[in-house]
Amino acid sequence: MKFSEVVAHTLAWLQRDGRVSYRALKREFDLDDEFLEDLKAELIEAKRLAIDENGKVLVWVGGEPEGETAKRVKDEHGQWSSW
Repeated sequence: MKFSEVVAHTLAWLQRDGRVSYRALKREFDLDDEFLEDLKAELIEAKRLAIDENGKVLVWVGGEPEGETAKRVKDEHGQWSSW
């Protein structure tokens, strides 16, 4: 799979679930450490759509995720709260 395809699939996963472990990414896409580092650089530094959490998890910051972990609503003060 091309790098751009892995980026696109990872972005879709992050948008849907809000977070994904690096171990899951390595297993899903059969990535080596160098490829994973390139993917992290693209999503975290270049696109600024994710952040690293403790060197183990990629977390979506590009907007509110759409999946199960995103079942949140804004209260009257514009703050996000869980359902």
